[in-house]
Amino acid sequence: MLNIIQVRSARPRDKAYMLSDGAGLFLRVEVNGTKRWIFNRSVKGQHVSRQLGVFPDMTLKEAREEAQRLSVELRTLKVSKSVDFLSIYKEWLALKKTQIKNWRDIDLRFKRYLLPVFGSMNFKDITPLALKEALEGDLGRRAKLETIKRICGNLRNLEVYAFNSGLIDQLRWQNLAAVFPAPSTKRKNRPSVSYTELPEVLFRLQVEGVRAHTTWAVLLCGFYTLLRPGEYTVLRWDWIDFNSRLITVPAEVMKMKREHLVPMSRQLVELLEGLPRHSEFVFPSPQGKGKKPVSTNSASQFLRRNGFADILVPHGIRAIGRSWMFDNKVPFEVGELCIAHAVGSQTVQAYVRSDRLEERRDAMQRWCDYVEVCLKGGAEMLL
Repeated sequence: MLNIIQVRSARPRDKAYMLSDGAGLFLRVEVNGTKRWIFNRSVKGQHVSRQLGVFPDMTLKEAREEAQRLSVELRTLKVSKSVDFLSIYKEWLALKKTQIKNWRDIDLRFKRYLLPVFGSMNFKDITPLALKEALEGDLGRRAKLETIKRICGNLRNLEVYAFNSGLIDQLRWQNLAAVFPAPSTKRKNRPSVSYTELPEVLFRLQVEGVRAHTTWAVLLCGFYTLLRPGEYTVLRWDWIDFNSRLITVPAEVMKMKREHLVPMSRQLVELLEGLPRHSEFVFPSPQGKGKKPVSTNSASQFLRRNGFADILVPHGIRAIGRSWMFDNKVPFEVGELCIAHAVGSQTVQAYVRSDRLEERRDAMQRWCDYVEVCLKGGAEMLL
C-alpha cells in the first residue's frame, strides 16, 4: 500500500506511470506532474476502469474509500461468463489514444488482420498457436514481415493490459514475434529527389494539380511548411495567425510532442488566403462533410498515380527542403528547427530553449522563394 509520503514525492518521468495502492486503486503520475487516482479492477470478467480524482484535491483516504465503494458495487454486478477479444481491444485502444499519436495505424492493422478472425472469440481461448497460424496463413500473405512484427508487439501490449486489468490470469503471447524471421535491420530512407530536380518534378505535378486542386494545395502546404504529412493535413484555421504570420501546431499533433511554430512565408500566406473556409480544418475531407481532415494517403496516392511511385513520397518533401538549406548555408541548428527536429542532447534541450524564430523565418522564406522559382520554371515549360 502507498503512504502519503510516497504519493507526495512521486515525480514525473518521460512517460506516465502508475503506482499501485492495492485493491484496484492506482496513482497515475502524468508527464506534466499531475497525479490522478485511477480505479482499475475486474471480477471474473466484469471490468471497471474509472478516474476518481486528482491529488491533492482528492486525498489518499478519500481515494481508498471510493475504491472500496466501487469494489463492493462491482461484486454485486452480474458476472459475465467471458470477455471477447473485441471488448478488451476497445478498452486498450481507448487508453492508447491518450498516450500515442499513431493509434490509428494500430487500429487499422487490428481491423484488417485480427478483428475479423478473433473479434468475437473469448480472449482467454485465443492461443499463441492460433495467432501464429493466422499470421503465417492468409493474413501473413497479405502483410509485410515488418507489419507482422508490429502486430506481435501490439498483441503483447494488449495482453499485458488485460493481465494488469484482472481480465486474464496468465500471459501467453509475450514471445509471439520470436517465431517469425527478423525483418531487415537496414534502414530504408523514404523516397525523395534532389532539390535540383524540383523544377521538373513540379512541372509534372502541377499539370495534374489543375484537376486535383485540393490535393495539389495539400502538397504545396507540405513544401511551404516542411511539416510531416500527419501534421499539415490536420491543420486547423484557429492555429493560424495571419497578423503575426505564424502557425502554432499543438504538442499533441507533433511527433516530438512539443508545440511547434511555423513561420509563414509569403507563398504560404497566399496559398491559405486563397482557400475556402467551410470547416475548422484547412483541408477538410470531401467524404467527411467538413468534420474530419483530408487523409494523409491522398497526397501519397496523387504522387503514385502521376509516376512518382518509389521516387517521391510526401514525407520526402522534408528531405528536399532540408538538403536545400544545407547547401545554401542555413545554419545547421536553424535547418533542424525548421523541420521540427530536436537539436542536441536532452541536457542541451533542457537549457537551450530558443526557437531562433526570426532566423527560421528568413530560412523558410528563402526556401519558399526557391520553390516559387521552380513552379514558375514549370509554368514556362507549359508555354
